[in-house]
Amino acid sequence: MPVPVSSGAGIAWVTAGVDGQCALTSCASLAANNCRSAATYCRFGGMIEDQFKPMTITAFIDPLAIGLVAGASFAVAWMQNGSAAALCALAALRTELWIKPQAEADDGHRAVLRIEHLVESRGTGCVDRIKQPGFVGSAADAMANQRSLQGFEDAVARLAAQRRTRLATQVRFWDNVADMAPAMGMLGTVTGLIMLFGDVEDAASIGRAMALALLTTLYGLVLANLIAGPIAKRLARIAAEEQSWHDDVARRLIAIGRLAYPDITASGLYVSTEPPRAFKGAAARS
Repeated sequence: MPVPVSSGAGIAWVTAGVDGQCALTSCASLAANNCRSAATYCRFGGMIEDQFKPMTITAFIDPLAIGLVAGASFAVAWMQNGSAAALCALAALRTELWIKPQAEADDGHRAVLRIEHLVESRGTGCVDRIKQPGFVGSAADAMANQRSLQGFEDAVARLAAQRRTRLATQVRFWDNVADMAPAMGMLGTVTGLIMLFGDVEDAASIGRAMALALLTTLYGLVLANLIAGPIAKRLARIAAEEQSWHDDVARRLIAIGRLAYPDITASGLYVSTEPPRAFKGAAARS
């Protein structure tokens, strides 16, 4: 007859044989307990692994938040400055932002030396042969096309003013973007909080709304302090350095022009710098 025997592993049923030996006849309850423990451990470990998995860069990318902050900031700056100024400021990302003022100033001074030598040898009519990009090249074209010193001075002053206005417009636009970005970030934060409290029963919507609220603030700070603000400061520094060497180049070109236009007035009339001479016929009659 089978006899129950208790042990730490459970209850085993033992049968006594004819020869006095015992045989184990029950199922292995210890193995079953071990399996259940292993399954519980796997489920719990999986939950821990899901909760503590490393974050990736995609967790900080939200197209909706980016569009809200960047789009609203640029839209407000666009309305404040106009379409022409906005396009000019965006063009600075391709041109003015990469200017090296010192190298450009050195090239400009060397071009002025070439202009001076050309004026001394061939006159002002050939100055436009010097192909120099930027302010110096435009000033050389003006020297070749103007007929008077006053006209040339006005042309140089107009070119310098246009360049200063362009850079000032670009700086103002990017300053406006930097000023508006934190405010647009706070607007996104308020929008996210409204979404959060509007549907507190849905756990998925709560997480989405909280992410929008936090990411818009982050994007506003990044746009203001790491993108638009540095761009505006660099353009302002380039404008200050350009104005310095532009003024120097303008003074040198006007000095060359005083030698190139000695006898031409602003109206284009010839004025002799020598005293008037009597005609030979009049001298003979006297």
